[in-house]
Amino acid sequence: MKAQLEHIPHELEGSIHAFKYVNSYFDAPWHYHEDYELTYISKSSGIRHIGNNIDNFSKGDLVLIGKNVPHNWKNEFNYSEGVESYCIQWKDDAFSSFLSETKSLKPIKKLLEISQSGIKFSDIEFSAKIGNRLAEIINFNPGKKLISLLDILYQLSEHQDKELLSIEGNLYQYSKKSNSRIKSILDFIEENYRRKIKIEELSAITYMTDGAFCKYFKKEFNRSFTNYLNEFRIRKVCILLQDTNDKLLDIAFRCGYENMSFFHRQFKKYIKMTPLEYKKKLYASNHQF
Repeated sequence: MKAQLEHIPHELEGSIHAFKYVNSYFDAPWHYHEDYELTYISKSSGIRHIGNNIDNFSKGDLVLIGKNVPHNWKNEFNYSEGVESYCIQWKDDAFSSFLSETKSLKPIKKLLEISQSGIKFSDIEFSAKIGNRLAEIINFNPGKKLISLLDILYQLSEHQDKELLSIEGNLYQYSKKSNSRIKSILDFIEENYRRKIKIEELSAITYMTDGAFCKYFKKEFNRSFTNYLNEFRIRKVCILLQDTNDKLLDIAFRCGYENMSFFHRQFKKYIKMTPLEYKKKLYASNHQF
């Protein structure tokens, strides 16, 4: 399957489309569209892909995604907590000429340029305020919607706590053939990460030699397949640490780790803390109010 081109119904509201998404779980496929997108997660958790980046997401997640950058949010297969998010999407022509001609809005222009790498805003309090703004914007008329969006983007451009998501700041270059392969690879990993995965299996589904697959994967994701798989598994571990009280040994084994020493090294490598420290951080976060 190819990354799907999503058509945004701008004919109803001009060049800006704002909406609330409510569902049992995230069901959008690996997709892209010609619009910029700002999404706030008010309820849900799982793994988020933006271009070549993989990360956990949960309530309070706020990301800005550039145009034509493939992305999706995925919940665990047994997720049952429901999904609620607020999203605004807009085309270049919404205010591109205005940005070019107005010097005071250069920060917004710069923000949109770097959004091709995907931007995460980590300040939970700030993200919640932006999320509230996105909820309000839905019912605004086109003119007020445009003014509010510009104000939000200016706040985002001035905010210091933002993180570029693509590895080493590289832009994700879209191609239909490439995304068809990536979709197949991501689906295979999602379905099989709990067991040992062989390179031969992935080269077979992508119709490549083992060597060609390894080179292709590293080019697309800026890391080896082995490193990607280990990070993916660790992200799954984080979800289970957040959502269950299961023993760490059981969680690690369930996510494909058979050697606990290796598991602990990988967790520290990708999360920058031990599993116990991560669990304590989760507890503190859930009991701060």
